[in-house]
Amino acid sequence: MQIKKEKIKKRIENAAREDFLEYGFTKTSMRNIAKKARVSTSNIYNYFKSKDYLFSSLIDPVYNRTKKLLFKLFETERNLGEDEFFKQFSDLLAHPVGEIIKENPKELIILMDRSEGTKYENFKENLIKQIESHFTESTVHQKETKDNNLNHSFGMHIIATNLLEGLLELAKHYKNDEWVDSNIDFLIKYHIKGISGLFN
Repeated sequence: MQIKKEKIKKRIENAAREDFLEYGFTKTSMRNIAKKARVSTSNIYNYFKSKDYLFSSLIDPVYNRTKKLLFKLFETERNLGEDEFFKQFSDLLAHPVGEIIKENPKELIILMDRSEGTKYENFKENLIKQIESHFTESTVHQKETKDNNLNHSFGMHIIATNLLEGLLELAKHYKNDEWVDSNIDFLIKYHIKGISGLFN
């Protein structure tokens, strides 16, 4: 009996994941999830007390994992040389995010792009601001430029946004683990080299 219940729960989770990915939280209905999972709508509530609870049960593991690795990144030393900064950023953010992409690409996309109407809806925006701030603080030691306000310009926001969107594109077009690793390295080198070029 327990095995049967676990199979039903898994069907519900799989159906919910696909609907949240396609429609987002607000446009996903428990009725449609039930239909895809081949259970009655009332039976879903025996496993998940609400749509919010179902959404959180799928997304919380990726959300908590992402927050943890970001905390490690933002608490580490800044003002590093270019090579050290690249290695730190790769080790603490890019490659760990790559592991999330390889293991839970759909959940990551849902968290970042399909969570409107949930407690996670501002996570992507806040994450961009944190990455923007990290880039700015980490490049303070670089040479002065003609524009003394470069570190605080909208440019850093664009760089941070493009980086995050690039990582999400890897999740959306996932092919295999080697493909992710190769493109993570390319993406990070592109951004770090580009940032360092602003200060030459």
